[in-house]
Amino acid sequence: MNSFPTRHENSLLADAMLRYHEADLFLFIEDKKMPYIYEELIGRLVNLKIGKVYSLESKKNVLNLFDKWITSKKSLNKCFFIVDKDFDHFRNITVPNHANLIELEKYTIENYLITKEGAISLLKTKIFDKDKDELEALLDWENWINLMYHGFKDLFIAYAIAFKFDLGPNTGIKPGKYFEKKTYLVDKNMTEKYILDIKKLCAENDIEYEREAEIINQYYKKDTYYDYDGLIKGKYLSFGLLKYLNFKILSVKLDEDLCYPIMVKNISLEPFEFLKNKLIGSISLNLIS
Repeated sequence: MNSFPTRHENSLLADAMLRYHEADLFLFIEDKKMPYIYEELIGRLVNLKIGKVYSLESKKNVLNLFDKWITSKKSLNKCFFIVDKDFDHFRNITVPNHANLIELEKYTIENYLITKEGAISLLKTKIFDKDKDELEALLDWENWINLMYHGFKDLFIAYAIAFKFDLGPNTGIKPGKYFEKKTYLVDKNMTEKYILDIKKLCAENDIEYEREAEIINQYYKKDTYYDYDGLIKGKYLSFGLLKYLNFKILSVKLDEDLCYPIMVKNISLEPFEFLKNKLIGSISLNLIS
């Protein structure tokens, strides 16, 4: 995706400056579909007034604007820049350590939305004759999420290798390619085909696939759990959840863009403690200074 023109980036900071005294914070994010989601999330997290959420459509654009902000911020300390975790670290690319720059701890913001609570909130919009326990049983969350995690683990390890060594398309591939038609199941033949293609490219480029795969696998192995939400892009999980609900449980089709606002109002805030602490901590320092 092409970067925003410099003039447009500068105009966003200028717009924030015009609104500056009307609010407590301004957010600059990647995804053009997520401003409302961040507004709802931050509104639940902290008692602060959001001036505006600006979408820059890529991590590169957010970081570029952050650099411009650093050099010309003057007193714009209410500006916060939020980027996805993704796979950049496998190329030894790290984001600057700064109070106003926040890197998500999971792959993307969607990874935080795809939860059992979020899924049940979607079912409630279509199923009116069952209570929460009945909806939980109907959802069978653990079985479905494990299908997704195990179905996509090896694919995303291959994606990470492809990204690390620039071997071709990877996480930008649309998730629909890897689902069986008219079902919610992961298409093993398609995932295995991609993995085989990357193994061949590795062999051609003197890259030890199995060694690289184990390095990536170990990165996501934590003391008490495996970090699937760090490895697997949330877009794949959200696509899979809608297919699961649409084909397995519901008789009506849910729209992805309408589902996110419902889920963000019902998910647990515990995974966002890092975000809350960074926002409050930085704003408190600014008030003191």
